[in-house]
Formats: sequence, structure tokens, C-alpha cells
Amino acid sequence: MRRRRYLGTIGAVLESVSSAGCMGLAPLGHGNESPEYPGGTLVVENTDQASVDVSVTASPEEYDASLDTTVGDGETLVRREFVTAQRGDVVTLAAQLREEGAPIEFQFLPAGGDGDSPPEVARLTVKNAVEASATWTATKGN
Repeated sequence: MRRRRYLGTIGAVLESVSSAGCMGLAPLGHGNESPEYPGGTLVVENTDQASVDVSVTASPEEYDASLDTTVGDGETLVRREFVTAQRGDVVTLAAQLREEGAPIEFQFLPAGGDGDSPPEVARLTVKNAVEASATWTATKGN
């Protein structure tokens, strides 16, 4: 009987935490890492179990921003204010993984768009280092 109550309690706690995380009520991430970064920040997250070489460049060329590094398995790399732009300027980032295949391109608004559009943070999530699989997303910056 105690075992059932114990397992029931664990299940209820896990369900609450999962629901809170999905609704944005609980902070997700690595301990003391702040979920908000300034606009123009680049976050590279390697969710795979192998290290990956990553090269990111910005265009047009007036945005002199580039990154060449190795991101370890399970690690997250943050480059605050990687790109500084004027409000409304669209910046294209191109990520090359393992020096193979075509670059993965992504457009975002580092300083926000016209009107109420907030500054954006570019996030590259590496899903499979061996196959050079990754996705870009934009999140709200501060």
C-alpha cells in the first residue's frame, strides 16, 4: 500500500512539473542559466551525445560576426550580442556543421522589428552531430 502511494506521489509531481514547463511557468535549462538574453545573442545547443564542429556566419557582410568552435555533447554555448543591428534589420545566419553539406540558413531580427516586435535571440539546436542535423529557432530577447 505504501509503495502505491509513493509511486502515485512521484507520478503526480512529475506530471505537475511537465505541465508547468510546457506552459512556461517553470524555468527550463541548466540551473542558474537565465532564460533571457539580449537581442542578437546566439545560442548553440548540442543535444546529441557527440561533439560537433560548428561554424556560424552572419550576412549581409556589414555584420562582422562569425563563430568557429566545437560544442561538446550536451553542452550549450552562448554568445551574447553576437550580432548588433538596427531595429527592423533582418540578419541571416548560416550554420555549417562538420564542414559537410550545405549551410543551414536562418533569418531573425536582432533588434526587433517595426512596431511591437521584440528583439530576437537565435538558437541553433544540434540534434545529430554525425548526420549534421540541426534546427534554428528565434526566441524573445530583452
